[in-house]
Formats: sequence, structure tokens, C-alpha cells
Amino acid sequence: MGAIVKLQSDPIQVVPGAVATVSITVKNTGTVVDQFTLEVLGDAAGWASVDPPTLSLFPDAEGKAVISFAPPRLSTVPAGSIVFGVRAASKEDPAGSTVEERALVVGTFADTFAELLPRTSTGGRSGNHSVAIDNRGNAAVNATISGADPDNLLQIGVQPPGLVVDPGTAAFARVHVSPRKKFWRGQPKTRPFKLQVETPNEAPVTLDGTLLQQAVLPAWLMKALVAALVLALLAALLWFGLFQPAMKSAAQQALVDAGITPTPAAGVAATPKPTPAAVATPTPAPTPTPKVSATPTATPAPLFGGTPTDGRLTANTGTASTAAVAANTTLYITDLVFDNPNGLSGTAKLSRGGVDISVLRLENFRSLDYHFVTPIVVKAGQNVSFTAACTTDPLSTAAPLPCQPSVYYSGFTSP
Repeated sequence: MGAIVKLQSDPIQVVPGAVATVSITVKNTGTVVDQFTLEVLGDAAGWASVDPPTLSLFPDAEGKAVISFAPPRLSTVPAGSIVFGVRAASKEDPAGSTVEERALVVGTFADTFAELLPRTSTGGRSGNHSVAIDNRGNAAVNATISGADPDNLLQIGVQPPGLVVDPGTAAFARVHVSPRKKFWRGQPKTRPFKLQVETPNEAPVTLDGTLLQQAVLPAWLMKALVAALVLALLAALLWFGLFQPAMKSAAQQALVDAGITPTPAAGVAATPKPTPAAVATPTPAPTPTPKVSATPTATPAPLFGGTPTDGRLTANTGTASTAAVAANTTLYITDLVFDNPNGLSGTAKLSRGGVDISVLRLENFRSLDYHFVTPIVVKAGQNVSFTAACTTDPLSTAAPLPCQPSVYYSGFTSP
């Protein structure tokens, strides 16, 4: 029992997206009526069909069926020769099933898609684009890209100018577009251009692009310059009309408050103040002056409007050193120098009329001086006293040093 299978001997060729058929003959070599199931084996089985799929045959009888191959138009269907088999499976005698093999030649097809991204670029000096080439066919594509400007106003560069794109993949090329001439001011200008993508066995694909050329100087620059000029003018008006006169008036008032007469500016004549007219007074008759044996020498004018003076007050522990101011005299102290030669610790006080005007810690200094712009005023009948209280270290075994801080003062006296 069994079967004999015969396939068409001519080469079987098919292009993806089309249909190719081949006839098959099955002969029942058994002795009983048998049913044979026809099945396509191999890589082509996914897009193959058999009509009819089963044949019922008497002994020594033959039957025919048609096998159709319809590969889809996809890049995943490779081009080339594919081996397939047809098996006739016997229902009565499974061991007597037969397989016949043939080759199916799948042809190539091209399906190239090209796109320009973006279609419009903006710039004053150049614009950048990308060309995407998508190979939707089942064979590699060698694509070339070229640019053209109908008005010859642009320079177009493509990098790279040629691409090899495998099936089911995409490749990209960069396009740099720059205007041949620039303009400084004005509205943007539209510069169209074209790109042509050529592939073998396909019509060229034309892509339209546009460069929106802008002026070198942006439109907002003039507005910004005008605004800056207005602000500068406003600042100048505020300065010369408001701030400078106010500052000048405040400075003059401060000089007047300080008792200083403002000096007129150079080149401006000072207006003299009117003085009352002199009144003639009769000159009295000279009085005879008695002769004096010796004329006293005139005393020079004292410094600071008074007589310079100084002194030193040295304080022992518990004892105050005092300087009294004479009657009808005022003492003005301008400088103080405190001395702590032994570096002792404790407290020192400088008093005026029994009121402390300076309290110091002795351990903070060996020598300390003060100079006053506004002097310390000691009136007649008051005195200046200096006291000190030193402390000793109870754990020290050495003999204590004498507590003799002092203060040196200087200034002037005035009636």
C-alpha cells in the first residue's frame, strides 16, 4: 500500500505580493480505497495552500490538486530559493506516506520611502535638515541623495550623499542649507529647495524643503536700542533735575550746620555782604600817660584758645590720686594714656567730680591710650581722681608686686 506523488517539474517563481500555483498528482498504489491528506512542508508552508486538501482514490487511480504560494509583500520575506516539500499522508497505511520536494524562487521587490525632517528650517546663516530613507523592500537598497535650488540662492550639502539601507531598516543623511547672500534687516524670506532620492529599479523620489532666512540683526534689536536710549535719557533727567540738586542742597546745609561757610565755585564771584556805613565819632583828647619804668612783655596767644597742661595720676591700692581744678578755670582733657607696668589684674577707675567716667580691667592692657576730638571738660571746683584695686593669685608663693597703675593726661585750661 502507498502513493506516488508527482510535482510540476518547471521552476516555480513567485514575487511577494503575487500568487504562484503548481499542480500535484497523487496515485494510489494500494489495493484498497484510500484517502490522502496533502500538506506543504518547509519555510514556505506559512503562505501556501492546497486545493483540495484531501484526495480519495481507488486502487491504481490518480487524483490532482493545486498548490498556491502567496508570500506577503513584506521586508521579512527574503529573496532567493526556498526548498519546500509536499507530503501525501495515507489514512489506511500511514507508513506508506510519500514526500516530494521542489524549490521555490522568491523574487525581489523594492519599496523605498523617503522623508525630509523638518520640511522647514529657520536661520539667518544656515538651516539643518535630515533625510530618512526607509527600506520596506526585501533586498538592500543603494540610495543616492542630491540637492537642487531652482533660484540658485542656496548652497546645499548632503552628508553622506549615498546610503546603503538593509531590508526593514532606515538610514539617515544630514542636509545643511545656507543662503549665498545675507541681509541685515527686514522680514524673513522664504527660500525653497528640492532633494532627489534615487534607488535602482524605482522612480526617483523628490522631497520639497524650505529655508526661512532671517535677517542678521533680529527685529527686536531696534526696539531694545530705543528702549535703552529712553531709559538713559530718563536717568539723565532724574539725575540733573532731581538727585544732583537735592544732594548739593543737603551738602550745603550740612556745612552750614557744622559752622563752615561754603566756598564759592571757581570762576563765580562771591557776593560781598553789605556792611553798615561807618559812623564818624569824635576823637577824645589824648590823656597824658604816666611814665612806667618797665613795660611788661605781651604773652603769646595760648594754643587751642587756652593754656596747655598735663599731669600724671598714680594710684596705690585703696588710695586715690587726685588733681583739682583751680577756681575760675576749666580743664579740657584731650589725651589719656593708662599704664599697668606690672601687668597686674584688677580694676582701675577715672572719675570726675566723684562720677566715674572710665572703668578698666587692668589685665586687658599694659599701656592703653585715648585721644578725643571732643575733650573731657572738668569745670572749676571739680577734681579728677584715679583709683586702682589690684587682685593677687592666692595660689602664688611669690611676693606680690606693688599695685601702682597710673594715667597720664594732657589738654589745656581756659578761664
